Amino acid sequence: MKRRGKRRTRLETLAFLVPLVVVIALVIYGIYVATASQTGTLIVEAQSSGRYYSVRSLSVSVTVGTSAGTTPITLSLTQGSYTVTFSSLQWYVAPPPRSVTVLSGKDAYAVGVYEPIVEHVSVGGGQYNRTTLSVEHAVTPVVWVNPSNQDEVISSQLTGRVEIPPMQNFTYVFQQKGVYTFSIPLTNSPGLVVTAD
Repeated sequence: MKRRGKRRTRLETLAFLVPLVVVIALVIYGIYVATASQTGTLIVEAQSSGRYYSVRSLSVSVTVGTSAGTTPITLSLTQGSYTVTFSSLQWYVAPPPRSVTVLSGKDAYAVGVYEPIVEHVSVGGGQYNRTTLSVEHAVTPVVWVNPSNQDEVISSQLTGRVEIPPMQNFTYVFQQKGVYTFSIPLTNSPGLVVTAD
């Protein structure tokens, strides 16, 4: 009789616990489904850095998970973590991928900052280290570097006469398309021809 009593108590306990566990599991699953399916907004933009000129918006291809588009883009996404990948863009160094967390009912932002590719020209001893250079107008910074221990002078119709002290530099961004020649006054060295496309 005692055995039957214990068995009966166990069955009654199981009969109570099993439905309770099922109900709790269903509630947890319902909460998970409800929160996992809620969406937030991700706004993705791309811009140039403001290091050499004013910041400007750029139109580039991006991928976010399985979605793709062109910046600026606004996506409605299920809450969670996403990786935003920015495409390459000629004349710029592309930013690394960004990790972003999208929360339900909230706006998240991902901004890719593109650095322009800088062209360096060395001027020392009365000569340039190169004679031709191609750049993108209004994008590519050109930096003339004087590694010598004396002043160097460059000259063009565009910039006029520019004196560059020892171990210093001069930076210029060509705003217009054209072909520009930079000479070194009082020398017979070949000039530098810059083509701005």
